[in-house]
Amino acid sequence: MRIYKLISFASTAISLLAPLTSFAEWQRDETTLAWRSGDRLLWRFSYDPAKGKPFFDPLTTSSGTSLTKVRSPELPWHYGLWFSWKFINGVNYWEEDRQSGKSEGSTRWSPPQIETHADGSAVIQFTATYTHPSGRVDMTEQRKLEISAPANDGSYSIHWHSHFMAGKSGAVLDRTPLLGEPDGKVNGGYGGLGLSLASAPIEMSVLTTQGLITHYDSDRARPAAPAIAANFTLDDQDLGSIAILSDRANIGEKAPWYVVNAPSGLRFICAAILAPQVRRLPSGGEWKLHYRILVQPRPWTPNALRAAVREWGF
Repeated sequence: MRIYKLISFASTAISLLAPLTSFAEWQRDETTLAWRSGDRLLWRFSYDPAKGKPFFDPLTTSSGTSLTKVRSPELPWHYGLWFSWKFINGVNYWEEDRQSGKSEGSTRWSPPQIETHADGSAVIQFTATYTHPSGRVDMTEQRKLEISAPANDGSYSIHWHSHFMAGKSGAVLDRTPLLGEPDGKVNGGYGGLGLSLASAPIEMSVLTTQGLITHYDSDRARPAAPAIAANFTLDDQDLGSIAILSDRANIGEKAPWYVVNAPSGLRFICAAILAPQVRRLPSGGEWKLHYRILVQPRPWTPNALRAAVREWGF
């Protein structure tokens, strides 16, 4: 039986989220942490060890509609907002066996340290290990997730910090080859921070700081920009939007992205950190990645994305 810890505080919620709700509360059990505003679940983080990865789902705004999608029948290893390497030392950590639900390489994590505050902000920290089928730990990660208090309109941010360290054998971080490379695939290059997005009949448009993405080759686009965003509508009504900002220290100002926007409903954005090249870390080698995820009820524009990048310190 799940044991829920609820923190209710009507007066604070009225000032923070009015007129959307009359109360807000934390909802927590052995495997999830969520912020509920009235009858709406604003966001939920799952750290269930029975799942393949820790992840956020849903991510919603004042519309109450989830902008993320988790474990579709087509891609059951897609987990809303999550992180996964594709290959470490030749072993697949991304796709999972459809029967067992397990990947060839094992991603495991410690019980998280969770700090919550009455305003709806939280800090989540844990250690993840990436283990070869032989039992050898090829990489560890210190992850810190800082979720802001929701603003008056229900918007909020997630600061994502990942500090990776290679094991004694080092770590070769690889991906499916891209077209133009030996054995290249149309879907090559993915791996890293992933965002599985709401499907039809919800409509989605994707843009970067340079403008709206209008050209897709085989339903795919590969922009390079410091930030990317997805806007969602239904029957001409705004449902909300999600933006991802990549720290310049990750891979430079023109970060590579991999976008899938298919009529069949597959919608996916990946911070394709390995698309430009394979990354090789020596024994004890480190790599720090930092992203800012912004969820808001209004649609993003290129100007607004550029302003968000500047505000973040670019």
